[in-house]
Amino acid sequence: MPQQEAIGALSEPDQATLVQDQFVALFLQQNKRAQTGILISAALIYLLLMYRTQSHWATVWITAVGLVSVLRFSMTDRLVRRDLRPVRVISALLLLNAICLAVPLLAFDAFSDIDKAFVSTVQIALATGSVATTNGYRGIYRWFAVTLLLPLSAAWILSTQLGESAWTGRGLGVLITLYLVFLAALARDAFRVFDESCRIRFGEHELNGKLAAALDTAQQASQAKTRFLAAASHDLRQPLHTIGVLVAALGSRNLDERSREIVDLMATVSESLSGQLDGLLDISKLDAGIVLPVLHPEPVDQIVHTHIASLKALASERGLYIRAHGSEKLMVLTDANLLGRILANLMGNGLKFTHAGGVDVFMSRRDGHACIEVADTGVGIAHEHRQLVFQEFYQVDNKERDRSRGLGLGLAIVHRLCLLMKIGLKLDSNRGEGSRFTLLLPLLDDACRAAVVPHGAPAVDMHGWRVLVVDDEVAVRTGMRLLLEELGCLVLLAADVEQACQHAQDGPIGMVISDFRLQGDATGIDAIRQLRLAQPGVYALLVSGDTAPDRLRQAHSAGIPLLHKPVVVNELVRHLHKSKEHHER
Repeated sequence: MPQQEAIGALSEPDQATLVQDQFVALFLQQNKRAQTGILISAALIYLLLMYRTQSHWATVWITAVGLVSVLRFSMTDRLVRRDLRPVRVISALLLLNAICLAVPLLAFDAFSDIDKAFVSTVQIALATGSVATTNGYRGIYRWFAVTLLLPLSAAWILSTQLGESAWTGRGLGVLITLYLVFLAALARDAFRVFDESCRIRFGEHELNGKLAAALDTAQQASQAKTRFLAAASHDLRQPLHTIGVLVAALGSRNLDERSREIVDLMATVSESLSGQLDGLLDISKLDAGIVLPVLHPEPVDQIVHTHIASLKALASERGLYIRAHGSEKLMVLTDANLLGRILANLMGNGLKFTHAGGVDVFMSRRDGHACIEVADTGVGIAHEHRQLVFQEFYQVDNKERDRSRGLGLGLAIVHRLCLLMKIGLKLDSNRGEGSRFTLLLPLLDDACRAAVVPHGAPAVDMHGWRVLVVDDEVAVRTGMRLLLEELGCLVLLAADVEQACQHAQDGPIGMVISDFRLQGDATGIDAIRQLRLAQPGVYALLVSGDTAPDRLRQAHSAGIPLLHKPVVVNELVRHLHKSKEHHER
């Protein structure tokens, strides 16, 4: 068993030492309560002695018991903890207690039969209690119980003042001796249970330590993976961003048919690689904890139809269909962008792994929830892979690492976004029978059913709009200049914070586009803050290929919009429009 293996990691002497330490700790914990019980019992016997004997030695005896009690109350912890053999000290204390309690038996013949029964009951009760207070540890209880009960047994056997006959005393003496033997067996069993429970407990501690170490190792591995992915993503995004802006700049020119075909193909390849890097970015954002849903009442059918429309061309190109079912208007409180990301991944996955047929998206009401089902007629997922497909980078039957099938992040992102937004997620699939993913979102009340109409951004003339680009890589600066100039902007370039501030002194700037990481320890956030000292309120945009969680959190906390390389041209244009609207306000 695992516990036995963990315990076995300690030598037998070490295990015995641990058990002894536990016994000492428990004894010290209940020391004062046990001695209080002994002191009360002694006081009752003292009253009996004074009533029967009226002798001064009874007072001497109770004084001695009191001194022993004071010793145990005040000195036990110090004596036990200082001694290298604490069990020996405990044994001596118990023996001293037992001797004191056995002294009144010298006056046994002076007691009546009822008095003798009372004293015997008290002595037997104390001896029995010693088994519990010592857990039978290594027979320590014997120093107390034997010293207490054997004199009591002898007192009954030797008693000459019995109301009935001498055989009564002898019989009771024998019974007390037999009871002492019974206590020995009881103590042995108690110690066995105590010993086993201590060893199991220590084994659990060791297992917990190993589990904690394993968890720490796993966390370190996860952090190393995150750092590696962030570094790799950054290094790939830098040149890809340059390629993207150059392709976009080239595509905005008048080209012949052959050149247009080449540019379109370059754009397709760039978008494909960008999509795979976006998957890494989404995972990094989730790791960083900066993905916070912004909830609004949203119509389910509108979100679904929007994403189906965006995938119809791809489905048609592959000879597949993608269609929606359900005419009922369902309103939910959700983040439309994040829900759209979930649906895009599920629909895209369905098309990717379907060779004939297509993808159906069903919308319905189910038990107070809006139910969205994405079903495909694809290859399906075997039962043993159903939970594994939600893990990062896990792909079924892709040993060759076919790039067209992505990185294995789509369903991992779906799973984590569903957890984030508390969306129920269920997968039903069998090998060769397609897959069906079910999403459950709480419905809003009828009072909240208002259609959300998207508004497109109005066209804005960017001619002559002064844009400062801050980036420490020449190729990136040049690519951004070419693209922005094609859009009609007047472009200023800076390689560092000092050059950027110089431009700010030379004239007004409409917008700043800065790389997140600049030379040395400088960042785009530093550059923007310095520029805003000269030109307060200037619209700023960060651009980065870095997906490390700490970088993402830093940009998020600065409150500056962040685009990731390779920048999507439509997103860049949207921010250009916002910068001019911001300036006009």
